[in-house]
Amino acid sequence: MQVKLLAAVVAAGEGEKINVSQVCSEAGASRKTFYKWVKRYREHGMEGLEDRSTRPLSSPNQISGEVEDLIVRKRKELRDAGLDHGATTIQWHLGRDKAVSTVPSVAGVHRVLVRRGLVDPQPKKRPKSSWKRFEAAAPNERWQIDAMDWVIATGVVRVFNIIDDHSRVVVRSAAVPEATTEAAWATFSQAVAVWGPPAGVLSDNGLCFSGKLRGFEVLFEANLRDAGIRPSNGRPFHPQTTGKVERFQQTLKKWLRKKDLARSIVELQQHLDAFCHVYNHERPHQGIGRAIPVDRWNASLAARPSEEPLPHPSYIQHRYDKKVSCEGVVNADWTAIHIGVEWAGEDATVLINHDRATVLVDGHLVRHLTLDRTRRYQPSGRPRGGTRKPRLAS
Repeated sequence: MQVKLLAAVVAAGEGEKINVSQVCSEAGASRKTFYKWVKRYREHGMEGLEDRSTRPLSSPNQISGEVEDLIVRKRKELRDAGLDHGATTIQWHLGRDKAVSTVPSVAGVHRVLVRRGLVDPQPKKRPKSSWKRFEAAAPNERWQIDAMDWVIATGVVRVFNIIDDHSRVVVRSAAVPEATTEAAWATFSQAVAVWGPPAGVLSDNGLCFSGKLRGFEVLFEANLRDAGIRPSNGRPFHPQTTGKVERFQQTLKKWLRKKDLARSIVELQQHLDAFCHVYNHERPHQGIGRAIPVDRWNASLAARPSEEPLPHPSYIQHRYDKKVSCEGVVNADWTAIHIGVEWAGEDATVLINHDRATVLVDGHLVRHLTLDRTRRYQPSGRPRGGTRKPRLAS
């Protein structure tokens, strides 16, 4: 303000003795700015000393109202369909709309969404640049597999999802009554029949995929090794390792919520198949530069598994196939392990690794314990006469 007033004095012809350099130095302004105010005062008087907007007189690159309305409509269409509806996806669809002569940038689309009040600010959201990403170099080099719960009219079922780490193609999404290791292998085999066998499979430590943490090998990983396919697991409580399939399941759930409640597993499977077609053939994927997953799959040669079976883990010391007694006890390695009378007469598999023992019936984990080598009988610890556990349906 002091500079402006002195500039007005000079412009009025009454500031011959003012040292302009000293005034500008003390005020932290340049001589150029000082004489700008002098010129404005001479042309417009005191009104010329008011601050002016720095906004340009014209904005030739500004998004038109018609395109803004199209952006809003496209966002609603994608949201109602249960698909991604962020600025990046909207801009991708605008680029394929022949009615749009000039496609705005992603930043421009985002500004429209903010201006229309369609974006909720998330200042604490972790930036994408902070994540350490890894990606397979070719299709079928590594698949990621996981299972999720979903509710249909008859209750809760499970859905196995398998995604190719390189191309993001969903090689299989299958609804099953229970997430057993047999169901996991059946789903995997269905994917192999269409896309060919992968070189490796990455999963979490769920018992349907791996028994590594419990000291034994389940059917799924055993069959993988026999086929020359390398199984691998993420660290416990570290879902980021299988982040691609975890992220896919978020997208899948969002889409399924827009559909009517499935009345059966068959109807749910129809929904899954429809979504996988959209995901693989029609939907741009931001994680691969907005490419279509199946296009990225076809751009490279697929990897192959080993031609020879892979060795099985050595942590399994002894295996015993025994019949459960009428008292609910299975005998192995001079040890009597009580698992409950509900299993009487069943064929059980006992895996013993030093002082750790695991008992399975029909592939289901029944008991996992540390053996007390000072005694032969290993009690279950369950209260006597308590409620019996229901047997598994055959």
